[in-house]
Amino acid sequence: MIDMKKLLLILLCPFFLISQNYTQEFDSLVEVKNYDLAVKILEHYLSKTPEDVVLIELMGDAYGFQSQWSKAVVAYKSLLDLDPNSVTYHYKYAGVLGKLAKEERKLSGIGQISKVKTSFLTAAKLDPTHINVRWALVELYTQLPSFLGGSYKKALIYADQLKQLSKPNGYFAKAYVFENSSREDLAKINYKNGLYSLNELECFQSVLSHSTHLSMHVNSLHFLIAKACVLHNTQLTIGQQHIHYYMEAISSKDSKSLEEAYLIQSQLFKLQNNVSEALSAIEQALLLKPDFKAALKERQLILLLKP
Repeated sequence: MIDMKKLLLILLCPFFLISQNYTQEFDSLVEVKNYDLAVKILEHYLSKTPEDVVLIELMGDAYGFQSQWSKAVVAYKSLLDLDPNSVTYHYKYAGVLGKLAKEERKLSGIGQISKVKTSFLTAAKLDPTHINVRWALVELYTQLPSFLGGSYKKALIYADQLKQLSKPNGYFAKAYVFENSSREDLAKINYKNGLYSLNELECFQSVLSHSTHLSMHVNSLHFLIAKACVLHNTQLTIGQQHIHYYMEAISSKDSKSLEEAYLIQSQLFKLQNNVSEALSAIEQALLLKPDFKAALKERQLILLLKP
């Protein structure tokens, strides 16, 4: 007689394999930034299994990469209705809703801010160790104007929570808040402390695959590490590594633009006395944004170094 557990495993196995296959297929397409094809493939799968929560989540992710915020909101909201205690769903829903609110810049967009905060705060309460959620709250409270609930004080509370979970994340989060609140001296101190504590990051303690490294951290952290290396003119090779990580993983979900990343890369090359690469990087920044004042100024400084 066949064991019922074995029979159940045999019956369910094809579904697990199918789920694994389309997840891997999606990841491969995202890696090469082919979001349009990812959406088409997911739509095909969803037409056959419209209630598949894994597919719905992947579709929300794909819409997010395409900056189709309203569609992403619908996808994640449907998942939240099914599982209101999911940290991941709250985190993703709040993230795309925040992007939608910022894009609309109308009363309807302003009205969404309370929902964004509620979902992020719910996620933080559900998982006291979730680093990405706390980074999101740091950025939200830092970026929001005070009349919409923005607060550097609250941002620092979540930066402190990050520090309890991970010293490097905490220091760089504090540097981010202090820099945006025009407290440059405190920002510089925290950037320096963040660089000193880098060896506490897991990726510095073991050999990991490139894709695993990229997925381990909020992309903002890569940008801030590179910026700190420029600011203190130290660990420049590490700075190059992290700005490369940032540029490779950049998407519409990130707050810093590609031209800003090229500016940091150019400054790193300049500090490494690699004038030709510094000039090449700054030209890339200006191709993306010809009126980028900081890049125009940097270009003039680099030209002065040419023999």
